[in-house]
Amino acid sequence: MCIGMYGVKSSQDWRSGIQNGYWAFKWLAWAGLIVLAFFLPNGFIMGWGHYVNMPGATVFILIQLILLIDFAYSITWWEESDDQRYLGLLLVLTGISYIATITITGFMYAWFGKADCKLNQFFITFNLILMLLTSGISIAPFVQEVNPKSGLAQASMVAIYATYLIASALSSEPSDSDGGVCNPMVEQGQTQTTSVLMGSLFTFLALSYSATRAAETFTYSTESEPLMGSHLNAAVESGALPMSSLNAREEGKYPQDDEQDGVLYNYSFFHFVFLIAAMYLAMLITNWDSVVFTKDDLAVVGKSMVAAWVKVVSSWLVLLIYLWTVIAPVVLPDRNWD
Repeated sequence: MCIGMYGVKSSQDWRSGIQNGYWAFKWLAWAGLIVLAFFLPNGFIMGWGHYVNMPGATVFILIQLILLIDFAYSITWWEESDDQRYLGLLLVLTGISYIATITITGFMYAWFGKADCKLNQFFITFNLILMLLTSGISIAPFVQEVNPKSGLAQASMVAIYATYLIASALSSEPSDSDGGVCNPMVEQGQTQTTSVLMGSLFTFLALSYSATRAAETFTYSTESEPLMGSHLNAAVESGALPMSSLNAREEGKYPQDDEQDGVLYNYSFFHFVFLIAAMYLAMLITNWDSVVFTKDDLAVVGKSMVAAWVKVVSSWLVLLIYLWTVIAPVVLPDRNWD
């Protein structure tokens, strides 16, 4: 669907009907693909997961991080609102975010940062340094002068998400990491389940927000409606359309097609996001392809340093990407950053 819907500009394209209709056939095809998946050989599934799903999941992580930063900047209207309740709510959420971030960091030092766990100490400390750095720079006078949209509210959202990723990474370390003493949660079966549930929650939130942003980005502008009306009048006067066409448009006599002049969202990108999101969920459930086979040829999904490193790097990336959005208007003042 992603490839097939590439380049669709309006409902005049015959492919638009496939996107917005034929639901009975789509349900049957979906059910058929689910049944077909049970007949695929294990070798094919393992190869697909390693060479296709893993790169796709990595791309989705980057998109997810960008969406988080975009959402953090989208709440600036709370600060500009005349209603003081929004400003008060923003201050409360910012304070709660920083308190939670500091609390989680303290617990991570106590649980995962023992004297012999140097790597864990580095993860926690480096995340704390990046968090303080981004928060401080976001409210620095030289930044506020050219980028007033940055502030502690945005930095707090990024900080708590990055801290969550570090905590999730440390709890994903395997039992043999550093002699098995650096992850006290290694014997608790709920750890993997909690990680999957939290990761799935963030995935669904990212999908919902991306769909909303896509709708806002590609919404058809009503400013061209007068021009459309003039063309419709000209067509009626020339005899190309019957007089009833004018009444049908005004009275809503017939169901109106709101994508005749342009699609409301990018069909191809819509399917692409859901495709890589499915790849990410597959990696999340299999702990990033860290599957161990027992003597009975049973697949056991457990903890792995691969999953831990993916989350750690994601934490660093979200902080660094946000830091770049803060200082970019200062470094490149000639560009339009609105």
